[in-house]
Amino acid sequence: MKHRILALTLALLTLLPAAGCAGKQEGENVYQVYFLSQETGSPSALVPEARTLAPEEDPVQGLLDRLLEGPSGEDLTAVIPSSVTLRGWELNGGLLTVDFSSRYASLSGIDLTLADYSVVLTLTQLEEVEAVMITAEGELIPYRDHQRLTAGDAQAVTLQENEPGEEE
Repeated sequence: MKHRILALTLALLTLLPAAGCAGKQEGENVYQVYFLSQETGSPSALVPEARTLAPEEDPVQGLLDRLLEGPSGEDLTAVIPSSVTLRGWELNGGLLTVDFSSRYASLSGIDLTLADYSVVLTLTQLEEVEAVMITAEGELIPYRDHQRLTAGDAQAVTLQENEPGEEE
């Protein structure tokens, strides 16, 4: 189990160099939405799928909607369960707070980590979003070690997997 978690967090780490430049493509309204790769031998657990937003669409709402809709590619699956719904969001000074239904709080371990980072990597490509805080029914998720999540946090997750003195 420990090796599986380490492998998935290392796969998350490979996303970091691409996350900063994978946002907008040629069109002003094309963004990357991150889903779980089902491809055997994929170098990353989460991979982006390009999605276009209508010019009049709010980018935060549009990206959250696309994330919850799930992927269109056959080799990708949604990380967030289909039973999870968006209750709302608020952007304040670079911190985007996203509130999901209570089903999100039932995620744990690697499932929670992957869901969190699919949200974070998708939304932090927006210039105005520096960090994301995810709640369920307005409540913080209690079993996280921190609540403000950034794309760079994937590095910290990887470093924590092999604390000195731990057995492999």
